[in-house]
Order: sequence, then C-alpha cells, then structure tokens
Amino acid sequence: MSLDWQILEENKKKSFKKGLWRGIFISIILVGIFFLFANFNNLSSNFPHIARISISGIIYDNIKLVETINNLSKNDNVKSVFVKINSPGGTVVGSESLYVAIDRLSHIKPVISLMGEVAASGGYIVALASNHILARQNTLTGSIGVIIEYQNFSELSNKIGISIDSIKSGKIKGGQNPLSPLDPLVKNNDQKLVDYSFDWFISLIKNNRNIDPHVIDLISDGRTLTGGMAMDLGLIDGIGSEKEALEYLETNYPSIKGLKIIDIEIPSTNNFFFEEFFSRISTTDIKFISDLTNSLKLISIAR
Repeated sequence: MSLDWQILEENKKKSFKKGLWRGIFISIILVGIFFLFANFNNLSSNFPHIARISISGIIYDNIKLVETINNLSKNDNVKSVFVKINSPGGTVVGSESLYVAIDRLSHIKPVISLMGEVAASGGYIVALASNHILARQNTLTGSIGVIIEYQNFSELSNKIGISIDSIKSGKIKGGQNPLSPLDPLVKNNDQKLVDYSFDWFISLIKNNRNIDPHVIDLISDGRTLTGGMAMDLGLIDGIGSEKEALEYLETNYPSIKGLKIIDIEIPSTNNFFFEEFFSRISTTDIKFISDLTNSLKLISIAR
C-alpha cells in the first residue's frame, strides 16, 4: 500500500506540473491574442486608408489627441481623415489647439468634419479647420461666442458670516471672489478677455467661410442653430454623414475611391480632469472653484 501511495503522489505531482505549464501556455496565448486585437487597427493600417477620429464631450487641451492628429499628417498611408464631432464646446485653448492641428493636417490631405448630435461653439471651431463640413439636418451647432461664469455666494456668506481675506499685489489679481459681489474692475477686465477671444473666433469664420457680413452679425449673438439652418447661412457645406463624405472624396479626390475607413484610437489622457482637480485643490480649496468656473469657455449646452 505504501508503494501504491508513493506512485499515486508522484502521478499527482506530474499532473499538477503538466496542468501548471499548460495553464501558463494558454495564458500566454490569450494575452497575445488580446494584444493582437487591441492593436488590430495599427496592424491593419499599413496600407492606404481613410482615418477616422472622434472628438466628443467637453474639449480641453488634450496633448495626446493633438499628437495623434499630427501623426496622421506624417503617415503616408492615411489618404484622408474623417473627424467625427459630438461636442458642445470647451475651453478656448483646447479648441484652439485642435483647430491648429486639424488646419495643419487639412493642408496636407483632405479632412472632412462630420457633425453628430451637437457640434457647437468650440466644436464648431474644430470643424472650421477642415476642408469640408457635413452635419445632420437637426445637428445642434452655432453658438458663436465666449463666456466667463462666476459663482456668487455673497448673500449666503453674509448670512452665515464667512469671508475670504487675501493679500495681493493688484486689485484684480486672482479674479472674482465668489463670496463677494461682482467686482466692477474684474468684470471690466474679463469683458476684455471675452472680447479678444470672441474676435479671434469671428476671424476664424471669416477666414474659412465665404459668408455675407450680415450673417456674421446675425450669428454673433450666440444663437444655437440646427444643421439645416447652418447650411442655409453658409456655415457648413452640406447635410449628410459618411456616405456623403465618401461621395465628396470620390468626386474631388478620385484616387481615394474605395479605401477602407479605419478608426484611430486616441491614447488615454490619464484622467486629465481628476488630475487637474486634485492638483488645484491641493493648492487652495476655494480658489479651485473660482479658477475653473471663471476660465474662458466656448460651451453651448442644449437645454
């Protein structure tokens, strides 16, 4: 019985070792398959194709996205780029950085912007940089303008007896105190910032769209428009989606006909917003509210 027991134990050990190595081998294969599929777009893009990138949500200064766009301009296999936009806008700098990158790209290869549910304000700035703009009939766009918003807790702070004391080098250093009524000096300075960025916004429209000056005056009040309305005013080039975009390419760039469309993955930005939040709040708690909400924004939210 003792010999049989030893043989049994040896067989168990051998079976365990075989199972262990089999498990490791299968795991390696599964990991390899995972990375193969994860990088399928990169592997499948080693031939002429149309690249498709998506810009969605609130627009911030996204370095990874800008780098991706810049890389598309250098890739000879990318013959055209579709930019799908579904954004209500964002910060002025974020919109500017995307405009500059896409404008540079559009001078190298044809770029078509495809507006989705909403492509307003900063989202429209992104579209302006492309060679051709398409929208759905009822896409929300327009909202030409810049905004700075303040939180005003002055009445509440008076009731509960809270205030913020500060020592600063100038009267408007640090901007508006959320626990005090709006300071006329801050208001006047911030209005200049808004006017400057707004003039820049209008200049982009004038440089990229051949539209009547009266239309500029009409849309300068910040009104939101549908895709159909924007088409009538000359703010976009047509109504449609990828089907119409392909027809445009086939007509104007025959060599691109029949190319496959490949989605381009944008590398992670490592939770930009939360990093920004904690980096700010670690410096000063209340100031975070003021800095973030008082920043120049190009945002239109349909309500």
